[in-house]
Amino acid sequence: MLFTISMMLIVLISLIVVYTTHMKRKQISSMAGTIISMTNSMMASIALGIILGINAKDMDLTSPIIVSVSIGMIAGYVTGRPISLLASLEGIMAGIMGGMMGAMLGVMLQPNSAQLMIAFLDVIYILVTALLLRVIDQEIKTKKNDHSKKTFIG
Repeated sequence: MLFTISMMLIVLISLIVVYTTHMKRKQISSMAGTIISMTNSMMASIALGIILGINAKDMDLTSPIIVSVSIGMIAGYVTGRPISLLASLEGIMAGIMGGMMGAMLGVMLQPNSAQLMIAFLDVIYILVTALLLRVIDQEIKTKKNDHSKKTFIG
């Protein structure tokens, strides 16, 4: 039950970040876009990797790594592409790293601590994403202030 809720939470929050980034892409700088892409893909792939790794206890790590890395790469590309190619590349690389780390951690967890780790990860995921959405808002406010300070000299 917790696995399903956690996976739905990961997908929902990642989609919110992707949507917000796409809608506000004109006001987001390249540097902020890179950070947004890296954060979204890393958090999604590490969270998904841990869940899949926990579910694949006595199996090969190949499937959990392939799935979590692929999802992380997609999240990184989709989040970063409206900003720049560099932002999407950074997101892709963060997705690869997070997917591998998450799956390995998930397999190494003891069965009695798996639920606690998923709950802890969900809390961290929500906090980091809330901070990330604040970064987007702050970036937009900074851009608005920069435009209002410019005056026409002629």
